[in-house]
Amino acid sequence: MVGNIFGKLVLAAALGALAAGIPVPAGAQQSTFKSGVDMVPLTVTVTDVKGRPITGLTGGDFKVLEDGVEQSLSFFAAAEVPVDVALVIDTSSSMRLNLPIVQKAACGLLRTLHPADRGAVVEIKDAVRVPQPLTSDLGQLETSVRALRASGGTALYDGLYVMLKELDRARQTSLDVRRQVLILLSDGLDNTSHLPADHVMELARRVGVNIYVIALQNEAVPVRRAEKEDYVLHAEYEMRTVAREAGGRAFFPRTAGELPAIYETIAQELASQYQLGYVPMKPVGDGFFRRVAVRLATSGLARTRSGYYANRTSGVR
Repeated sequence: MVGNIFGKLVLAAALGALAAGIPVPAGAQQSTFKSGVDMVPLTVTVTDVKGRPITGLTGGDFKVLEDGVEQSLSFFAAAEVPVDVALVIDTSSSMRLNLPIVQKAACGLLRTLHPADRGAVVEIKDAVRVPQPLTSDLGQLETSVRALRASGGTALYDGLYVMLKELDRARQTSLDVRRQVLILLSDGLDNTSHLPADHVMELARRVGVNIYVIALQNEAVPVRRAEKEDYVLHAEYEMRTVAREAGGRAFFPRTAGELPAIYETIAQELASQYQLGYVPMKPVGDGFFRRVAVRLATSGLARTRSGYYANRTSGVR
């Protein structure tokens, strides 16, 4: 389903890339004429060893592997593709002192969006609330962020799950090719969710949304040493894993003062990502999870989602 929509628009994107002087691999245009093609779309972030985005790469700089087998790249674009950004913000009681800085940094990131981009605002406390669904209206987004108030507990995993579902629905109903990004900011442990972390991990693998995690260290929250060694560290591991599997990054700032720089780093990555696509050599429809890796012919580190499900009824996911 997603792959089919992506495939329908590849020709226009490829022609646009050619017009802009961006190299497109041989066979890219021809593959777009296949009916019912299940194209696997990948959003790829390339950085140097210091985490700085690398731009100016061409399709020939990328090699895509599926379950260890090299695939033929059918689509490449370094031109801008619209992005949907969901800001999932922890507004539990422990965030009260830091919330003004969080709001200012979040608004700063929203201002980097382009007219074709969209944003959404989600708050997580005892329950999950979406004060602002996806919109391209920057004023509404900023108003929603500034209206957030801190209280209650932290339904962290519930919040992630709800917004991943919303982004998945938006993708299924859209006729446009859009990148999707979820940015989570929280300063505490999950203590009120109904869903476990593995449910979130499974959904993240299925929807193909880039996930960035910002876990603000809150020394004011009383945690016993044993809890720090076990539950807290395990929670940090889960957040790192979710971000890595989704092609994003995890940040663990010690103070809220680091947030503006982190949001700026994320904005720079979003502005310099590459779009790749390939038709799997092995036909889809077996329902299994297929591991995907992207390698570079040049120096740098490439990040993308860890794989996709070759669903029996709906194609690539």
